[in-house]
Amino acid sequence: MAQTLTIVTMVIGKDYRKGLEIALDSKKTYAAKHGYTYIEGGDTFWNRERPIAWSKIPFLLDVLSKLKDGDLVWLSDADVLITNPEISFMDTVVPLLPANKDLLMTLDSCGHLNSGNLVLRNTEWQRAYWKKVWEQTDCIYHIWWENAGMIKVMETDEVAKNKIEVTKEHKKFNAFLRGIPGEPLWEPGDFLVHFAGVYNPKEIQDLIQRIQKGEVPRLKM
Repeated sequence: MAQTLTIVTMVIGKDYRKGLEIALDSKKTYAAKHGYTYIEGGDTFWNRERPIAWSKIPFLLDVLSKLKDGDLVWLSDADVLITNPEISFMDTVVPLLPANKDLLMTLDSCGHLNSGNLVLRNTEWQRAYWKKVWEQTDCIYHIWWENAGMIKVMETDEVAKNKIEVTKEHKKFNAFLRGIPGEPLWEPGDFLVHFAGVYNPKEIQDLIQRIQKGEVPRLKM
């Protein structure tokens, strides 16, 4: 039986969702085009005792609890726009996740381990890993939020080190508009663009409009 893919995105707040509507709809449309499942989480999963980014963990765990073991999940932040819907995620991105690994992260164009787009295999280890990330309370107010918790567990847990694959091929499914010199950035024809580090939804809207006009915007480091 062919593997299936579930695309998972969380967006909290009416204004934020409205500001990212085009990006969110691009993933919904993409899922329908390729026969993938799209699940969008909202305020139901908002844990108000932590910065919003942490709420993706209870949302993700809820999704994983309803999927079959071995199912594939693409966890993608709300500020991600599909720019080439013809590209098959299963054919282009999933092969980057080795059969003996359960989680795929990118070393992004800024030189950081980035959680904005992740590929997950739904396993017992996967679910336990995210619960452990949630327990890293010293990272709650870190500037990288849950991303810092993920890295901490990966660096201190030997099993996690062996279960997580890190790829430098960020342009395939986590392309940025900024980066350190020499790193490839998003260009027309790429699968998607992640507006990492842009926190104002109006600014993201403006960038999307520029891209849709054929521009190739760049952001300063």
